[in-house]
Amino acid sequence: MLKKIKDRQLRHRIFQASFRGIQKAIEEKAREYGVPVIYVNPKNTSRLCPIHNASITYSNDSKMGKCSVGGEAWHRDVVACWNLLLKALWGDGSYAPSPIGYNLDGRVVPLPSKAAHDPIGISKSLWARWKSLPQTQNTTDLNKMKR
Repeated sequence: MLKKIKDRQLRHRIFQASFRGIQKAIEEKAREYGVPVIYVNPKNTSRLCPIHNASITYSNDSKMGKCSVGGEAWHRDVVACWNLLLKALWGDGSYAPSPIGYNLDGRVVPLPSKAAHDPIGISKSLWARWKSLPQTQNTTDLNKMKR
């Protein structure tokens, strides 16, 4: 749809409309429940390690990178989330209040594992049904619904 629109400014406005709509919906819900709305500038949030404040090197458009000081493996999106949180907490370029002495688990950021994270396995007995759906329904309820 956007490829057919020749005007660059109009194309950008249409593209941004969905993001602003989601942002406004989140703001409304936050205000409804009394949660303060915090704006943080997301620029360059995936470039620095949140533990060492050192650069992270990514290889060949990979989303996984390593801290140049500590050698921790970081996913680009995880680093961005941590740095956004830290910016919001410390008031770096945001409208957030700056809490004094706030840290997470005694450190600035909990140390990540050096390996890639594996998905958590849930045994089949925890999520599978004991009986199939037709067995769980009462036949008298089905007869009542037909009438």
